[in-house]
Amino acid sequence: MECERIGKYGSVVKFRTDDGIMLKGVLFRNVIKPMACMIFVHGMSGGALSGVSLAIAKGLGDDCALFSFGNRGCGLVSSFTKYSRGKKMRFVAGTNLERFEDCIYDIKSAVDSMSRLGYSRFILIGHSTGCQKAAYYQYATRDRRIAGIVLVAPCDDYNLNKERLGRDYKRMREICSKMIKAGRGGDAAPGAFGLSAQRLDSLINDGKVEARMFDYDGRLKEFGTIDTPMLAIFGSEEENATKPVGMCLGILESRTSSEKFDKLIIRGADHAFEGKERALVRGIKKWIDGL
Repeated sequence: MECERIGKYGSVVKFRTDDGIMLKGVLFRNVIKPMACMIFVHGMSGGALSGVSLAIAKGLGDDCALFSFGNRGCGLVSSFTKYSRGKKMRFVAGTNLERFEDCIYDIKSAVDSMSRLGYSRFILIGHSTGCQKAAYYQYATRDRRIAGIVLVAPCDDYNLNKERLGRDYKRMREICSKMIKAGRGGDAAPGAFGLSAQRLDSLINDGKVEARMFDYDGRLKEFGTIDTPMLAIFGSEEENATKPVGMCLGILESRTSSEKFDKLIIRGADHAFEGKERALVRGIKKWIDGL
């Protein structure tokens, strides 16, 4: 792990995941030793300095730090350095190529890196598909260092993509399945905006955990086992919602195992919360203060 200071209390942190990939992020803090550290997990094609993460960084109080890092899904197609058996090599991922389940390596290693810097209490904040990743991480690991999870715009990627594909949905599932079986899962699926066959299949195949995580017509089996305190937030003008956002939040509340599940709708906010960043940060800070 490498740590480079920015200004008085800002740092660029480079770290290696357990499977050998080098990632980096920015640690924001207003004091030397805040009580807790928020870990920001960006969505599809995002990065460490997304609009939502920067809004949270600008609104930091003195009792919490923010580590916003670029996971292996940053950008559409991105090149990373990977170390394997002592050898340095090039690893290509990004939203179009990443394997969803590998987000466990990214998030765990980000938390481990902040632990080495002295933090012991963490809040996972996911935005968009970062919500699926944050929730899946906690479902799969039961990491007791995680004191809370904030889901910002936890949209239903499964039904959203079914709607977008329309009559082509079944055909695309079959195409992806055939490509994966033929060993061509890393090739671009036809008409899928550059997504590889395995990446698109992860989104539109309800046999895959990514598709199921926030399928609001499904059982939410994985989500329902998470007992960590949670806050789920939608903007009232969420353009990617397949149901009214209030209904989505009600479904999450009905399926959660958490004894502390809270929900918030920010009036006038879209998926990126543009122009409503202050309201978003106020809601997050108020909830964290109540943990």
